[in-house]
Parts: sequence; structure tokens; C-alpha cells
Amino acid sequence: MRNPEWRARIAFVCYFALTGGILTSSIMLSLVLFGMGVDFRDLPFPTALVSLPINETVLLGITLLFARYKNVSLRELGLKKVSFRILAIVSVLAVFLFCLGLSISICEEVVFGPDPMAEAFSQALMPKDFSQLAILIVLSLILVGPVEELAFRGFVQKGFENSFGKMKGLLAASVLFGALHGLNTLYAIIPAFIGGLVLGYVWQRTDGNTIASALMHGLNNSISIAIAYFATV
Repeated sequence: MRNPEWRARIAFVCYFALTGGILTSSIMLSLVLFGMGVDFRDLPFPTALVSLPINETVLLGITLLFARYKNVSLRELGLKKVSFRILAIVSVLAVFLFCLGLSISICEEVVFGPDPMAEAFSQALMPKDFSQLAILIVLSLILVGPVEELAFRGFVQKGFENSFGKMKGLLAASVLFGALHGLNTLYAIIPAFIGGLVLGYVWQRTDGNTIASALMHGLNNSISIAIAYFATV
């Protein structure tokens, strides 16, 4: 008999597999660039144009493997119809999410001083021209948002909720979501944790609709990249 329910234990395993997958793909990319004698600081484009498709493909593959192992359908991961009204609401909320994250980042710099990883992170992500900005925005909307929401809300958060209930499940998934972003810079942990809480709550309020939270996630990232780009041109 088909039993699609999965719980916290498999959600934890999936999370660590996702983290290991990102670390492995990032190290392999660095080794390839090093082997080719390429200094990422001298590239005419941000390394994110290469690393994002690779990392997100790895995340998607791992998520789908776990979903297949637990006999979970895409619909059960939250890929289902969503109304234009909900899409409009989450689009507006994406602006709120960006402002919230920006406010937290500013407070961190006031309290702890400038982020020592800010320059390296900016070099890895900042587009050099408008065409690169457009590509990064497209990647955020059609790849980053959908894949990360499928993984962290559709599978991981749902697994925790099945074991601990909605509130504790949301909190646990958001803590792990924030911790994962610490791989970029420690200053990203708190904004990502709060962002995970907001995205996870929206996901709950839309009856576990991953498409809705994916749009919100992708728009938030797109706004962040666009604001950072236009602030430097």
C-alpha cells in the first residue's frame, strides 16, 4: 500500500544530503577552476552564473531521490494549482521579505561591524553588466526559488511538521535553512532563518503550495540582486 507520509528523521537525512551535495559541488567547481589556472576574481562574470545552475541541479536531484524513496509525488511536495490572487499577494510579500532581510543585515553590521566575507560574496554574485543581471534574475525565478522551496518547504519542512506539528516543524526547518546559508557568510544565517520563517509560514497559509512560496523566494532574490547591482552602477 502506498504510504507517502515522511517524518523528521528522513527530513534530517535529506537536509544533510543537501548540505553535503552543495559542499561537494562547490569544492569540485573550485578545483576545476584552479586546475584550469582560472582565478574567479578575474572572471568577466560572477561565479554564480556557473555555480547556481550546478548547485540547484544537485539540490533538485537529491530532493527527487528522497521523494522517490518515500514514494512522494510532486503534488505532495506542493506543486499544485495556485490562484492569481495568491500569486499577487506573495509578489507583494516578496518586497516585504526583502525589506525585512535588508533591515536585519543593517542591524548586524551596526552591532558586529562590516561582514568580512562581504567582498568575496559580492564578487561571486554581483553581475558585471545588465545582461548578466537579467540571467541571474531568470535563474532566481525559474531555478533557485522553485528548487529550494521544493527541498526545504516541500520535503524538509513537511517532514518536520509530520513529526512535530506545524509550529515546531516550521521552526526546525527555518533553523536549518538559516544554517545552510551560513556556508556563504555567517552574516547570512539570521536573515535566512527569518526568511525561512516567513516563507514557511506563507507555505503553510497557502495549504503547502510550493509554487506560491517559490515565486516569493525567487522575487526576493531577484530584488536583492537588482538593488545591489543598480546601487553600484
